[in-house]
Amino acid sequence: MFGRKEANILVVKADSLAGFIAAEPAFAAIREAHPKSKISLLTTGPLQRVARASSYFDQVAGIPNLRDADARKEFVKQLKLAKFEKVYDLAGNDASKKLQSAMGPFGPKWFSASTPSRRRDAKAGLFAPLPDVGALASNAGIEVEERLPDLHWALSARKDSANMKPSWYGISGPFGLLLPSLNEANRWTPSGYAGLASMMAIAGFMPVLAGSKELHDFGDAIADEAPQLVDLTGKTDHLQLAALAHEAAFFVSDGAEEVHLAVSVGCEGVLITKNQSSEPAIDGRHVVSLTSGDGVGAVEPVFVWRTLSNMGLSAGQPDSPQSASAR
Repeated sequence: MFGRKEANILVVKADSLAGFIAAEPAFAAIREAHPKSKISLLTTGPLQRVARASSYFDQVAGIPNLRDADARKEFVKQLKLAKFEKVYDLAGNDASKKLQSAMGPFGPKWFSASTPSRRRDAKAGLFAPLPDVGALASNAGIEVEERLPDLHWALSARKDSANMKPSWYGISGPFGLLLPSLNEANRWTPSGYAGLASMMAIAGFMPVLAGSKELHDFGDAIADEAPQLVDLTGKTDHLQLAALAHEAAFFVSDGAEEVHLAVSVGCEGVLITKNQSSEPAIDGRHVVSLTSGDGVGAVEPVFVWRTLSNMGLSAGQPDSPQSASAR
């Protein structure tokens, strides 16, 4: 799996899409600190493709199920054979801690990010805390530039591939991305998304729904009310979604972690949040958050559309909520 070479460096980032994107400045700093080293990344299966598209890593591998004793034993054996000099643990989660323990006290120098105060998973969306790499950078003697994550490099990974273009999915003309959260408690209603999708279609913007396959039934509920919807749930990988986000006129979401990917390639839009205290960590982006004291479901589609218009992202407002919401 990992080859032998002097000055091997291992980066561990096996948590989430949002966590991977947030760590992009740290990836760049590690590569800059070790320009001639062979840098390997250990991550989750779904993140391997986008990781391979970057110039930060020479090799990318997936972390196995560490609860399987035989798989864990064989994996640790391979890691030890690679003779890593340093490990940068940018996840700081239970899996990476188990891996460090399995490597033993005589393993490589191990620098860890601080653990989030509460568990992070995909369903937590934008609002869960991310590991802090400040202490890791200080202890390892590297400087991580204070900047926003930038994944524009992902756009050139397969730029000549047909499936990286909107036309591959039947999308023509201007379009907007709808990115619902996996967290049902934070999610805007199907009627809310459907109302907005109808407004978008009337104004000449194709409504495109994207996200994981777990959202397929939710997409069906939206399409029942807004047949103009292009439902891509479960049909795009992270590279394809980055390409779509870069071409999209805007996005609308209620906290999906895919928003981190969208804004990292320059997409702008609206977030529908439960309350002001749930503001996501996307400072510095052209993103407006909308809240309602009566909950996410009380946010009216026409208000979202007007916000997009005020941001200069849509071509004006519908004549009235009634006409725009017509099915």
